Amino acid sequence: MNKRLICLLLSVLMALSAFFAGCSYKSGVENVVTGEEEDAPQGERNPVTLTFWLPCEEGTTDEAVALVEAAINKELKAQFTTAIELKVFPIDEYMKAVDERLSKIEKKVEADKEQERIQREIAKSLRAEGITTKPQTTEETETTEVQTTRDEDGVVELKYPRVGEYQFDIFCITSYEDYLALIERDALSELDTALGGAAKVLRSYIYPTFLNAAKFNGVTHAIPNNHGLGEYKFLLVNKELVDKYDYDPDTLTTIEACEEFIRDIGVYEEDESIAPLLSWVDPPGMTYWSPDGSWNVLASLVPNNTTFNTKVAITSIFKINAYKANFKLMRSLQDEGLLAEDPSTVEKFGVGVISGDYSDVEKYKDDYYIHIYETPTATQKDVFAGAFGISAYTNDFKRAIEVLIAINTDPTIRNLLQYGIEGVHYELDDEDRAVKISNDYNMNLLHTGNVYMAYPSEDMDPDQWEYDKQKNLSSKLSPFLYCPNLFNSENAAYYEELANISKEYYERLQNVPTADIDTFFSDAQEELADNQTFTKMSSESAWAFSPAYIYNEFYNEYFAPDEEQ
Repeated sequence: MNKRLICLLLSVLMALSAFFAGCSYKSGVENVVTGEEEDAPQGERNPVTLTFWLPCEEGTTDEAVALVEAAINKELKAQFTTAIELKVFPIDEYMKAVDERLSKIEKKVEADKEQERIQREIAKSLRAEGITTKPQTTEETETTEVQTTRDEDGVVELKYPRVGEYQFDIFCITSYEDYLALIERDALSELDTALGGAAKVLRSYIYPTFLNAAKFNGVTHAIPNNHGLGEYKFLLVNKELVDKYDYDPDTLTTIEACEEFIRDIGVYEEDESIAPLLSWVDPPGMTYWSPDGSWNVLASLVPNNTTFNTKVAITSIFKINAYKANFKLMRSLQDEGLLAEDPSTVEKFGVGVISGDYSDVEKYKDDYYIHIYETPTATQKDVFAGAFGISAYTNDFKRAIEVLIAINTDPTIRNLLQYGIEGVHYELDDEDRAVKISNDYNMNLLHTGNVYMAYPSEDMDPDQWEYDKQKNLSSKLSPFLYCPNLFNSENAAYYEELANISKEYYERLQNVPTADIDTFFSDAQEELADNQTFTKMSSESAWAFSPAYIYNEFYNEYFAPDEEQ
């Protein structure tokens, strides 16, 4: 090899070495700061700045965000010698911004890998010529001294570094679909080691259902924000009328058990303002397989005693006996004029089903027997209404974990993140509820951490968190909670077709004469069996994009007894 080529190779190698020394990348747990620095007393730790990304609601201003960032950093610096750069985006732009930041980092990582490959090839060529090279370092990378600055009063303060162009640390995840996409993209750090160590405290603050649901293939990649799951459905039975018509209240715990009672009210009650039945009621646990949860010919029945490893069917609604029996009962009561025409105007009723939590039925307790009709259900959508992940490219994993612990356990930081500055953006009423006094800082309660560490908002019951905690203890775990996403790009078009098919069948069902309902159920099932779209979406074995197939494969892999597999 001639001297000019050797000199050129050496020059390129030195330039590349300097480039890599100046462009440090962190990637997950393997690259976190370790050793003496992390074990040092709090006051001796090096200052670190992390990025913290959130979606915001309409009206939020940059000035308000800057005030909140400064207030949070006052707390974080004192506790962890850590600061955050708080970046917020309107909710409809947020995930696009996350995608753009990740794409920028991913491109840089790929470019660096290519440069490393070139560097290795050059070094290999030089070694073949008997020339040994050493990686070059820069003065910047060798400097470890903590920098300080003085404030306007001359007080010495630690100088916190600015975030890097390619830095991305802590960010909110707003849906299960986004969570799965980020995992597939390898964009999230694994958190299980931390949850068994420094972040173990989170297990005392976050309901286990959330942490269990965050596991994907046995690995936790995000911390869901603890909150109330789903809602109850309560069966309310009028006490006065129970006594009047001599019924045993302990037997009136289901709609079916109340049938005769409802009819007696319709026949004998002289007060026409009393509705025998408040409204049409589905059987408890009906799950309709449409993206928005509306009525669909593809459905499942998930009873109150179901849990995450219970096998249920994703099938034709006309095969679900509980649905068919309930529909016939509701139709007969409707035909007899026993359902209220407009439930919103009814002040008194014999039997009714109310959705919500215990605060919603508190006003009924003196006049109605209250039974649980349907327990709250922990679903993927509920659990992942908000979660926080740490980027695989974080600048400092251990510091990021500390911040995640803080927003889930520290009420001061949690309320700053949610409501802003007390006296500027909100104030507390006599029941310790946050009342907005400014409209320039607006966050979704589910997107800013453990809700139980925040004040209830002004529109909530003061005891809302206690109601929610009790609700979570009563909740059932959906059989689909840990299942891969049943709504995806491969079956989206089929769901759309199924929605149109369902609309047609729903209209026909509403108009079928009561005497012909059984015949309709039978004929409709035969028709669906011949419908290609429905067959594909309900197949447990033939079509990989089918929700029934996806669920069946998931169940067989994780929960089915050996003889069923």
